[in-house]
Amino acid sequence: MSIEGSRHPAFGHALFARRGTPEHSTLLAAFPTTAGLLSDDVRKVREAPESNPWLNAHFKILRSELDLIQHELLIAEALAGHVVVRLKGGDPYVFGRGWEEGAACAEAGVPWQVVPGVSSALAAPAAAGIPITLRGVARSFAVVTARSGEEFAASDGPDYHSLAGIDTVVFLMARERLAEVAASLVLAGRDAATPAAVVERGTQPGQRVVVGTLRTIARDADSAGIEAPAVLVVGPTAALASPSAAHVSELAGMRILVTRPPYAAAPLAAEIRSRGGEAIEAPLIRIEYADVDLGSLRSHSWQWIVFTSLHGVRGFWRAVDRHGWDARALAGMRIAAIGPKTAGTLRSLGLKADLIAPEHRATSLIKVLASEISPGERVLFPCGTLAREETALGLRRAGAVVEELVVYRTSPVAPSGAALRRIARGIDAVLLHSPSAVRSLIENDVPIGDAVIACIGPTTADEATRLGLRPTVVPTVYSDAGLLDALESHLQSTHGAMA
Repeated sequence: MSIEGSRHPAFGHALFARRGTPEHSTLLAAFPTTAGLLSDDVRKVREAPESNPWLNAHFKILRSELDLIQHELLIAEALAGHVVVRLKGGDPYVFGRGWEEGAACAEAGVPWQVVPGVSSALAAPAAAGIPITLRGVARSFAVVTARSGEEFAASDGPDYHSLAGIDTVVFLMARERLAEVAASLVLAGRDAATPAAVVERGTQPGQRVVVGTLRTIARDADSAGIEAPAVLVVGPTAALASPSAAHVSELAGMRILVTRPPYAAAPLAAEIRSRGGEAIEAPLIRIEYADVDLGSLRSHSWQWIVFTSLHGVRGFWRAVDRHGWDARALAGMRIAAIGPKTAGTLRSLGLKADLIAPEHRATSLIKVLASEISPGERVLFPCGTLAREETALGLRRAGAVVEELVVYRTSPVAPSGAALRRIARGIDAVLLHSPSAVRSLIENDVPIGDAVIACIGPTTADEATRLGLRPTVVPTVYSDAGLLDALESHLQSTHGAMA
């Protein structure tokens, strides 16, 4: 079935799938644009269109309140000819009402199927380094809900006497009744010294793990401020929780504004998400490569070609390719690059820089070039419309004959309405990669509040300072990974000082 497929003439289809983050719900791509999307987590579904425009484009989001997202709505949408994806947390058949809703579909004549998921009863302990079975230690386990459904009497609860003899017991939805669960197990005969661990937000940004015993676990969780959702693990293997398994990046849960153009923002946003953060993409500049006449390249003899940005490299090489030339067009020239990222872009084209400035500053490049250039040597400088005059001026002062060749145009861009709505909900950090992005941020009056300002290098940081911002993060390695590493280090030191 393709995305553009038509509706079934008589009825649709219901599918019960585990819930993932919108950007990872790729299994949804199999269904047509008329599909409905139902979820127990109404808030996240409502935010999904903003965080993933693709999801909004291909699905009709059913914006119903929680108590209405049950059998009737699911069946009604399916009978109207829609494919309905019922997103569940964990596995739909583990305390998820999946069977009940499937039975209701069957009774109504609606075809349905299940995509098995991984229950939090298994995923959360594993993410915390806790094996629920272990040779010679634990050969049995049980999964229990600490909360009873409305169809049960309030006095009904787990059979603690039976559970007391099982090696590992995993309690779901246990945070509110943690003290009661622990005390009940002890009263049923479980040793009060039995290890116990609580895993908060297992596998998610902000995961935390508290380890204690049945005697102490409720108090330990309270002291640590553990909140739902949380899983309680009781048994000898609970003591094996691994700090490294539970490690969560300092960026976990952080809302980070990415201001790069879309093609450059994508890998950076992916890296932020891999560290547990939320990337809010709001490009502040647009790069447009110019159609350049390279006639002067052949009409003069050049000793040097100087690149101060990856866009200068790409724009120049685009012009070379448009002329039908290749690397031989640079025969006899020496190549200078302002930093490792620009040098890396050259390497990707099969070109090796003869000289790389030790710092990502025009002054650093000028300094090292001045000692290499002889008076009267010709320097070709492919650059953008907003290139700093400092580079060309400094090289001329060193005695070089410099020709500036504009190969790309930089223009400010206002954030989209969707991006501004996400920004309005608050951001924790702003990533700035160029002086022009800094100026666009100020000109568009983007509401960044008290967010941490992180700049890719000193030149960008200088412009931010000049315009009244307070950059607190500038990496020593001028790359996306280096910028995020520096941001993490800053947050770690800040949190340590607060502690």
